[in-house]
Amino acid sequence: MGNRLKGQETSIALVSSAGTEEGFADVKSFDFQWDRETMSEGYLGKKTEDKDAIFKGVSGKIELHVRSAKVLDVVNKINEVTKGRLPGEQFEIVSTIEFPEDGTRRIVIPAVEFGTIPFTTPGRAEYTTITLEYTASDAFVRVA
Repeated sequence: MGNRLKGQETSIALVSSAGTEEGFADVKSFDFQWDRETMSEGYLGKKTEDKDAIFKGVSGKIELHVRSAKVLDVVNKINEVTKGRLPGEQFEIVSTIEFPEDGTRRIVIPAVEFGTIPFTTPGRAEYTTITLEYTASDAFVRVA
């Protein structure tokens, strides 16, 4: 039971052409999923339906606690890329996972596109957060 994966064995980095983005720290949570669509089709003379699946890319969200103005610099850079003002610039997300018994793996998510980016201050005694919702065409698992 003690060898289950915990958040302390996982680190997340946002990488651009400038390297690892410094404002991307204090990650509170990281959600990632491989998106698939399943289809079912019934045919005459068959007792069950045929099944198919279509790979639709990957998506998820990252929640950050805001510790410095650098996180807003990262959001500004994301907005500039989205507006087409930084041609050729792309972001990738790298999740490094240290498995207690199996070694280290990296999930690399290239050419990430970001959706809505809420900046939330829920109350006087609570931390301000930024949430980055993302999507990409694919992700790759690599041995680190």
